Amino acid sequence: MKVLIVNQVPEVNNKYTFSLARALIKLGVEVGVFGINTDNITEYQDVKFIPLFLEYSHKHTILSKIIEYKKGMKNLFDYLTAHDDIKIVHFQWYICSPIDWHYMKKIKKLGKKIVITIHDLLPFNKKFYDVHFLKKIYSNADIVISQAMTNINDLISKFKVSKNKISYIPHGHYMDYAEKVTVEESRKFLGLPLDKKIILFFGQIKKVKGVDILIKAMRYVIAEHPNVMCLIAGKVWKDNFSQYDKLIMDLDLQHYIKTDIKFIPDDEVKYYFNAADIVALPYRKIYQSGVVQLAYAYEKPVVATTEGEFVNVIKNGETGLLVVPDDEKAFAGAINQYLDDPIKAIEFGKKGREDLKVRMSWDLIAEQTYNLYKKILA
Repeated sequence: MKVLIVNQVPEVNNKYTFSLARALIKLGVEVGVFGINTDNITEYQDVKFIPLFLEYSHKHTILSKIIEYKKGMKNLFDYLTAHDDIKIVHFQWYICSPIDWHYMKKIKKLGKKIVITIHDLLPFNKKFYDVHFLKKIYSNADIVISQAMTNINDLISKFKVSKNKISYIPHGHYMDYAEKVTVEESRKFLGLPLDKKIILFFGQIKKVKGVDILIKAMRYVIAEHPNVMCLIAGKVWKDNFSQYDKLIMDLDLQHYIKTDIKFIPDDEVKYYFNAADIVALPYRKIYQSGVVQLAYAYEKPVVATTEGEFVNVIKNGETGLLVVPDDEKAFAGAINQYLDDPIKAIEFGKKGREDLKVRMSWDLIAEQTYNLYKKILA
């Protein structure tokens, strides 16, 4: 069985794509990853990589991005035309849904089976046409894998996907990527004090992630635990961080919040998580999140909201704490629970790691995915 996994968003998706590919290879599947031509795959060289998808995201205008993306999709179609032995094409993302739908139809005409893993049901910067074209894409796929249980009803009712085409397979853990370095080394690298508790927000910064909720919550945290610092780290996406800087200044929190606003390369991720005592996920809206997987890979206690797949990944009161979205007092209260009881915090982090290691192992996810492949080829 030959499968091509299409990976157009390497910054976000490499860990997922290559972890899945490796686990499928162990089952005897011949897997290739069709990805961005500028991607650095140094740590993934054990997986066949086809770098023919053009780097569209760094283009300066919307039109040039679309043109480059369309060229990448044409390269994908040409590659599949030349490789009749590839029977399954496994998509992870849809970047420009009209172009994606156009090429999906052409790929299906080649006799290929289409499998889709839905990380986000809809883009958070969705365009007016996305629902229309994604309905066509999802409903015409051979298999749709949802990483969030909460998506399934919408897939059936809003996107008209047949129930027998939908499978729930959660996001796999990131244990293999957790590199241990000392707290001292990590905090020295990041310029953080050794004598404070560190609350970490990590990942893309966009409106739905609720960074403002965390900033407001810090008022109530420091009222009870003044010896804390919040580190906000990540790249801004379709947002403006100046509003958060202003909020920090208005609330006089500049001595309690440190910001590191940039893309965090893979080789630096370890410093952020090893430096942290608590990982904060104050999201207003989410389908699923790889950050919670990273947090547990590093055995960190998590505070998150009752959004999306968090309610299935985090066992509230056992491996983490969940609060309703948009409530800074409740969010602060959960953080303070950990700060009040550091032993409980450490215990939650360890339990979270052990739980995900079993429930969300890549071997299990690959086996479930492989069975779906066999089903549509039978």
